[in-house]
Amino acid sequence: MAIKEARGAAISETVSSIRNSAKGGEITPAVLADIKQQLISLAGEKHLFSLEDFPAPEADAKRRSCLYRLSEDDDHGFALYLNVASGKVNAPPHDHTTWAVIVGIEGQEENRFYKKATDGVEQIGSHIVEAGTGVALMPDDIHTIHIEEGAPVLNFHMYGLGLEQLHGRNFWNKNKGKWETFPAHTDIREARV
Repeated sequence: MAIKEARGAAISETVSSIRNSAKGGEITPAVLADIKQQLISLAGEKHLFSLEDFPAPEADAKRRSCLYRLSEDDDHGFALYLNVASGKVNAPPHDHTTWAVIVGIEGQEENRFYKKATDGVEQIGSHIVEAGTGVALMPDDIHTIHIEEGAPVLNFHMYGLGLEQLHGRNFWNKNKGKWETFPAHTDIREARV
């Protein structure tokens, strides 16, 4: 079986299993832990997800990362992306308004976790996402993503709803000292098989 067909089958099987895990029930931290484990298993198939097949943005690109849409239901649910970064990334503290799971394939992505505070946010923890690990976030959880220059990063980002549908996401604008609407990701590349 060719790589593209094997990749499509593995993605389809994993997303179907994740959909069944979440079927008809409330999304809880336990459900997200199960989803994370299933994505870690998929990430273990590293030969299916290479930088050759999913190149990072060019060195002169405005953004240092891009997302490849691997799967998304017709109603925009269960959206799975491959995030590829080739340079320094420092996302501001933000929520998603839907559940999210991030799992490492290659490289390291630091996730910092926050709670709201009177003057913005207060960091309450952090975790390095790399091969064999991941993080799970409930809709109102707040986090940041940090990637260092030098080594490319590939990881899965899965959301309960596709990113283009998340119009109410918020981020803490430290310079202005207020919460603002998080702009939509501007580099999502279609990669569904």
